[in-house]
Amino acid sequence: MDSRDRDHLICGVLDADAYMAEESYQKVIQYFAQDEKLDLFQTRVGMLETRNWLQIMQDIEFTVINDWIQNTRNRLGNAAASGNGQFIRVSSVTAQQPWGNALLEDFEFSTRFLMEGKKTLYAGDAVVYQEAIDKLRPFIKQRARWTQGGLDCLFGYWSRVLRSPFINLPAKAEMTFYMLIPFVTLFTGIASLAVFVFTLVNFDDYWRLLAVIEGINLPFNAYIIVQYQRASHTRQYGLLVWTVITFTIYNYLLYPAIVIAFCKKISGRTNWVKTTHGKNGSQL
Repeated sequence: MDSRDRDHLICGVLDADAYMAEESYQKVIQYFAQDEKLDLFQTRVGMLETRNWLQIMQDIEFTVINDWIQNTRNRLGNAAASGNGQFIRVSSVTAQQPWGNALLEDFEFSTRFLMEGKKTLYAGDAVVYQEAIDKLRPFIKQRARWTQGGLDCLFGYWSRVLRSPFINLPAKAEMTFYMLIPFVTLFTGIASLAVFVFTLVNFDDYWRLLAVIEGINLPFNAYIIVQYQRASHTRQYGLLVWTVITFTIYNYLLYPAIVIAFCKKISGRTNWVKTTHGKNGSQL
């Protein structure tokens, strides 16, 4: 195969539980055909089924919040691969070992691309669907593995990102914040939990503070749900109202995952059993 053939050969990375409609595949081809300098393309990720609260929370996270993050990265020039639904121009892979040893291999891969001056892009109009985890324990294990992978990238790539001549300053700032999120979340989570407990214990004196906190959270949560309803065209209105009220609980589920990740990282343990999906038990 000569270099010209490799320029027109696109490799897609899809998990065993992934599904993409023909329209999304055509979108991927169009993006690469319209931009010969495009090296890596990431689709939007959605959930195949949302039968319970935990599953719909994951769908909201990917459909709305991750979409916001990736569109921001587009503007900064550092769109990241996020596992399922990433497509790479084969001629752009010049390193013999494009992947390293980080547990968050998708972010690691796109970070290496960015440090080489490669162009990455995210688009929400091409969608890959995957199975949502329906039980709490495997969900926490999955997020702990992702968090440990983020720590791998922080210690392995942060200084190199800062020194890279191909990554602009705003993009470096965003990537730094993303890699530091486990530390930020850990400390803010402890502080938030302490304030919440203190307020409940001294409810008579501080109920107004609790009301202010909820008054800030609920409109923001409602805005997220409205955006999700528009994007997904869901009709589960009762469940959506419930998610507005309980969205903060979903965020708190990440704290035990972060603690587990830190413990495994400090102890040097890198063995993880991947998340089981599907009727045949495929591990992802």
